Amino acid sequence: MILINSSSRNALKIFQPFLSVFVPVGIGYLAAFAQKNGIKVSIIDEHIEKNVFAVVAEHVKMMEKPYIFGFSVVTAAFKNAITVSKKLKEKYPDSIILFGGIHPTALPDEVLAYSHIDLVIRGEAEESLVEFYKCIKHRTDFTRIPNVSYKKDGRIFHNTIIPLMVDFNDLPDFPYHLFESKQYDLGFVVSSRGCPYRCIFCSNRVTTGKKYRYYPEQRIIKDLKLLYEKYHQKNIAFLDDNLLVNKDRIYNLIDGIKSAGLDKKIKFGFQARGDNVNYKILKDMYDCGFKNVFFGLETASEEIMKYIKKDETVEECVKAVKLAQKIGFHVSATFIYGLPGDSHFHRMNCLKLSKNLRLDMVRYNNATPYPGTELYKIAESEGKLVIKGLYDNFSSVSVFIENPFRKIPFSYVPKNNSEDDIRNDTLYSYFSFYFNMAKLTSIFKHPEKSGGWFNAGESVIELIKKIPALLLLSFFLVVKFYILILGKFINFIIGGILCHTSRKN
Repeated sequence: MILINSSSRNALKIFQPFLSVFVPVGIGYLAAFAQKNGIKVSIIDEHIEKNVFAVVAEHVKMMEKPYIFGFSVVTAAFKNAITVSKKLKEKYPDSIILFGGIHPTALPDEVLAYSHIDLVIRGEAEESLVEFYKCIKHRTDFTRIPNVSYKKDGRIFHNTIIPLMVDFNDLPDFPYHLFESKQYDLGFVVSSRGCPYRCIFCSNRVTTGKKYRYYPEQRIIKDLKLLYEKYHQKNIAFLDDNLLVNKDRIYNLIDGIKSAGLDKKIKFGFQARGDNVNYKILKDMYDCGFKNVFFGLETASEEIMKYIKKDETVEECVKAVKLAQKIGFHVSATFIYGLPGDSHFHRMNCLKLSKNLRLDMVRYNNATPYPGTELYKIAESEGKLVIKGLYDNFSSVSVFIENPFRKIPFSYVPKNNSEDDIRNDTLYSYFSFYFNMAKLTSIFKHPEKSGGWFNAGESVIELIKKIPALLLLSFFLVVKFYILILGKFINFIIGGILCHTSRKN
């Protein structure tokens, strides 16, 4: 069986050379679980492979028919997954094509409408994938496997989905050894799955529901030791959606890290909600080696915060940021522009807040209604859902990464806003926040603090290799800056003319 991580090698456009290549964690767990059950699995990551079909051709030489190709698919990679899987079916017509991941879980009927796709596994796929493999190889019926959607006699059938199908005690260790390519950033660990909150823009709950589960601290310590001793990782990010849901287990983790002596060897980063922190836990974590924290602030408006069902307040988030800064954390955050109810006034308040808080790093994302989210349903009900091609325009960082001469249309623009307004406010926020010598210097000198947002190279040689890409990026940023300034100047002139005309009348 071959598991394929669908991702365009140029998914992040002009910023691609400066962003870390993250390990496809979901596929890693699937492969480890399959191997534990005696199944031979190969992994192909389209993000780093130049010729997927050549790699597949080598792998199938050692496989028995029927070949099984499993694709892990997020919405942004759907087009690429369709293209590659179709070509594989044409080349190996007796093969079985199955899709899994967030997008197929949210829209299984859409996926199965493609004639070359045989199966969709929804939700957590470890158990279902193993059972399906056994059924295919033993030529037995697979139509009763939970979480499976399939086609039969021209109809689509959906078996019952079990959100928490996997027993965490049955999951093997993460297979870091399968991702030893120098292109990968191995500075990560996953200590839990899920998030109990109900934010309307988050697509992660599509596969896990609102349940939250975590691994025993002994297992996490084992992973941290491996990353430090074998892979020489000194900066490790916890990729949990929300690390601090259960504070008792955090203190067990702190004790384990200190007992292993890792608190003096590794700097950790993590993501948290503002209402989940207090001074004591932040101070204890900081003393244990946690130095970087990321908050999803999202908005500066209490009204919008309620609408997006964040279940926390702006005041709580601000308090959390200040606490973290007082202790000494490097603090990063995101805001989302173009949420329902958003306006130019709200967006400029986000910029003002990010400056007042003196955040170290900020991203200003554009609201994207990913399938399976409540925001998707809202955009659809408002008649504001815009799908270009095969979700070509579904990117929450499109303004950040797009070529200024080939803009990416937004997938959602809320009422009383225009795409140009949101794009200009986003660009203005970036330029206003980052045109600061101290911040620019920090980005280049300390890429480990950015959480993988930007890395121009951790050595002089790496930086030199990226000079052509850096020059192109600089050119595009200058173009974006002048387009922004020109637009504001034109609006100022038009506004002045209209004002003068109204006075004369």
